[in-house]
Amino acid sequence: MILHSFVDYVRGWLPEEPKMPKSKLERILQPIAVLVAATTLVSLFSSIFTVSQPIAALSTPLVVRSTPGLSLVEFEGVLQQNNTFIMVLTNGTHITSKNLTMTFSVTERGGNECTAHLAVECDNFSSEASVDGRIVDGNLVIDSTRSIFLINPNHNLSRTKRIVLTETDDWRLTATVNTLSGKPSTAVEPYGVTALMVSAHNLLTEEGWPMSLILGYDPTSGMLVYSGYSLSDVLLKKVGIELLLGGSLGLVSYSDDLNLEFFNRDLFWAKLNAKFFLFDLHLSLLAVLAIVAIVLFVIRKRRKRRQLGALNILELYDDSTQNCGKRGW
Repeated sequence: MILHSFVDYVRGWLPEEPKMPKSKLERILQPIAVLVAATTLVSLFSSIFTVSQPIAALSTPLVVRSTPGLSLVEFEGVLQQNNTFIMVLTNGTHITSKNLTMTFSVTERGGNECTAHLAVECDNFSSEASVDGRIVDGNLVIDSTRSIFLINPNHNLSRTKRIVLTETDDWRLTATVNTLSGKPSTAVEPYGVTALMVSAHNLLTEEGWPMSLILGYDPTSGMLVYSGYSLSDVLLKKVGIELLLGGSLGLVSYSDDLNLEFFNRDLFWAKLNAKFFLFDLHLSLLAVLAIVAIVLFVIRKRRKRRQLGALNILELYDDSTQNCGKRGW
């Protein structure tokens, strides 16, 4: 208490600095500084919040615990509005359906021997088959014919982007490999999966049916993780399907031995929108600063003109006064 009184006593002897009135420039610059600081803080915290958001974890049912040597993927059909799946059967008939599920698995038996299993189910059809196969150079081979359900993903793309997916004695299915990884959609929204994309258009099946393929493969294992438009394969024929048309097959579950990478589309667009928002905010700030700079420039020019006008008036007044003195007026 004594110290506080002493400080007040000493402060009373010290002269205070006079507070000068703010100039027009200072009054204008102060809100600009506040605007710039506020915009910078908002941009900084928004950027930190957007970048620091983690990709949401996939739901637990999507991962299936597998037994040793077993790799499995399960697909669910995805249709656009008013579309249907069409299945051309090996007996010459065809059926349509609004729903479709497909499960494919490979079980290694030692060496290059394996067992391939495929199950297909829809509204009016259900079939499954397990067949013996071999893994040759990373490709699944059934009855001496390569299957497009499992391919070797390590293609030498520096020499060519065209590959042969499968072939028989008088028929070959060639396709183009995209050198960039794709993000095809899964049946679990809003996720996509990182995949090696392979496409082929305006083709005919071995029996002459028109076909277009857009396929996605796991870049590590070569397992099929996406199929679009149409599908025909030696393994499909084992379950009585010659050609599958319409919609797409999106991944709905997979075995835990597959190290798949997923992509959250909603989070991607949220980050992109946040970046555009910050960009627009910065543009708005620059526009405000540009307008203020123009206003200040105009004010300064007008002030100089007034000062020059005042000086000219004073000079004219001085000249007239001197002339009057000389003439004795």
